[in-house]
Amino acid sequence: IIGYILASDDLKADAWTTTWKVSGNNGESMLGVRILEYLRSMGHRTVMSVGIGIDTIDIYEYLGYSTGKLKHFFIPNIEVNTNKIGSIPNWLKEKTSFDDKKTKYEISKITSEELKNGFPFELYKSRIPYKDWNYFNKRYFLHPVFNYEIYAITLNGEILSILVLREVNFNSSSILRIVDYYGEEIPFGSLNNFFTKLMVRSQSEYIDLYCYGMNEDAIKSSGFIEVPENSDEIIIPNYFEPFLKKNIQIYFYIDHSLEDSRIRIFKADGDQDRPN
Repeated sequence: IIGYILASDDLKADAWTTTWKVSGNNGESMLGVRILEYLRSMGHRTVMSVGIGIDTIDIYEYLGYSTGKLKHFFIPNIEVNTNKIGSIPNWLKEKTSFDDKKTKYEISKITSEELKNGFPFELYKSRIPYKDWNYFNKRYFLHPVFNYEIYAITLNGEILSILVLREVNFNSSSILRIVDYYGEEIPFGSLNNFFTKLMVRSQSEYIDLYCYGMNEDAIKSSGFIEVPENSDEIIIPNYFEPFLKKNIQIYFYIDHSLEDSRIRIFKADGDQDRPN
C-alpha cells in the first residue's frame, strides 16, 4: 500500500508519498519498489516525500531519486527569560535585536475566499510543488485538528505571498512555527518586526522555520538564525507528540535534481505537520 497527497487539482499534480508499507509475507521482495514505480508512472510531474528515515537514503538514491534535508532556522524571543521548550543560551539572546522598522508590506490574516479571489496561483505553475487554492483550503483552513493562522503579505492591495503559522503550546509555554510560505520571497526579508510582535503578543519562546530552496538572504534578513547541527547548547525541538527535546534533521527525496531552482519544501509538506 502507498498513500500520497496531491498538491493541486492538476491532472499531473505533484505528489507527496506518505504511508508506504508492504506485507512481510507477500512473497515478492521487490513489491514495494514496484508500487512506488507505479505511482511514478501515473503521470505526476513530481513524486517526493518529506520525513524519510536517514537509513533509507541509500535506497532512494539507488532508485534514482535525489535526497536532501530541510534547513532549520529560528528567532529567539529576547523578552522571554525562561525557556521551557527549547534551549537558547543568554549570549545568543544578547546578540539578537528586534527590528522596530515598519515594512512597506501589509501583513494580515486572510480568509479562504479572499485567498481564492486574490492570490495569483497560476503564476506559480512552475514552482515545485505547485500548490493551488484547493490545497491551501483543505490543508490549512479546513484542518480538523490544528488551528492554522494564514496571512497574506500584500503591497498596494496585491497579494504577493502566503504565510502559514501554527502556535504550539507545551509545558505552560508556547512557540510559533512557520509551516508554509508561498509566493514572492523578497517580502519575507522585511518581516522581522511582524515576527517579533507575534512572539511578544503570544509570549512564545521562539519562532522557527524548516525549509529547503527558499531565498536564504530573505530568511536571514528577517532575523532568522540557522540551528546548528549536533548542538547541546541550542535546541529547537521538532517533536511534540510526544515531546522530544532534541534537534531533528528532516530528510526528503524527490525525483528532480536538487539543482532545480524551482524546488521549495516546507515543514507542512506531505504529512509532516500532523497530530499523532
